[in-house]
This record gives sequence, structure tokens and C-alpha cells, in this order.
Amino acid sequence: MASTAFSLETAMKSLYEEGFVDLNDPEVGELVSEMEKKSFPYLSPYGLDYCKQYVLNDTRIRSIIESLLSKCSLGHWLRYKALPGHIECFRKGGPEAGLRALIVQQWAKGSRVDYYGGSHQHDLPTEKGERSLHETSQAALDAASCKASEKEFPDGGLVIRDARLYAETKTGYAITFIFATDEVLAAWPKITLPNSPELVRKVVNMESPKIGVNFAIKDSAGSTNT
Repeated sequence: MASTAFSLETAMKSLYEEGFVDLNDPEVGELVSEMEKKSFPYLSPYGLDYCKQYVLNDTRIRSIIESLLSKCSLGHWLRYKALPGHIECFRKGGPEAGLRALIVQQWAKGSRVDYYGGSHQHDLPTEKGERSLHETSQAALDAASCKASEKEFPDGGLVIRDARLYAETKTGYAITFIFATDEVLAAWPKITLPNSPELVRKVVNMESPKIGVNFAIKDSAGSTNT
């Protein structure tokens, strides 16, 4: 599905220095449109197959995650819509927090976002935002000499970013997959699935030695099992 030649070395350099890498893959926009037509059934057989085929089995995504996080799990999976005027990151703390989580963003057609390159390397002042992410101010970014890199995705796109990187989504939305190390995931709620034999089989097939899934299965009594 890749639209341009992929270099793991180049991608990792961009992630280390800028905090994100644009994989230049507009074909992703059509995949996102198909998911939207089905009303985003993430935790259905279709949704789990989608995640496995277009994220976990994507060799570009997998090679980056395995190289930077080693052993980790998919801990969160949701659509994040545009929120102009709000500059957010998923994990605060800058260098002290360390690289413990990566964000895979599948951008819808017509999306536009500002990524603040290098902001992952600064422990900026934050406050809890509208959707429980960490928000900072333009003034704080200016003081840290972090400038916006505007990305436009008329046909859709695929970006991997450090969870500490700040960005402002101006139009559109991204189907967002968060991969994190076990120490980070320990504080997160698990993604709960119905107790369906088909879903259980699919979850088992999604896991690999280096990348797991932070799912729990709800049993008939209503409790959950990991």
C-alpha cells in the first residue's frame, strides 16, 4: 500500500529529531472513508481485521514500532476530530518522560494539521484539555523555538508521531492507534470486547511476540478477563 519508497533509517531520524514522520501514503484516505461509511465499528470483526491488515501487518508501521519501543501493546484506538485552537499531545514530560508511546494516525481526506517539530524534546507547561489530552500554549511553543509544520492531506495520509509531540488538528480527523510500553499501559483501562469466540480468535491472531493488544474480554456475568 506504500506510495513512496520507505526507509526505516530515515523514518527513525525524523521521529527522533522532529517527533513525527509523514509516510506519504494518500491511499490511506480511501481506507478511512470505508471505515467511516460503516460508522467506525472498531470492535467488530471488520474493525479488528482492519486494524490487523492496515496497521499491525503494515511492515513500515511494524518496523518503526518494534525498533523504537521494542515490546509494547496497542492500548488505545479512537477517532480524533479537528479541534482548532487547541495544541495537544498525548504524553507530557518531554525528555524526562522518554519515548514510551507512539501514535499512528490515519488521516481522512481533506484533513489539515500543524505538527510542532521538536516539541517532544521540551517539558512544556500544560493543562488538561477538552478531550483529556495535554494542551500547551502557542507562547510556550514560541519560547521553545518550536515552529509549526503544516501538513495537508487532500486524499488522506499516514503519520507516525511521538506521543510527546504537540499538534493542532485544524480540519478533518484521524483514526488514531496508540502503542505504548507495559509500564505506561499499566495505568490505562483495557479495551473491553464482548465474549464472542470469533472476536477472541481475531484478538489472538492480532498479537505477536513484540506487539500485543491491551484488550479484555467481557464474560457472561459482566466481568472482564484479560
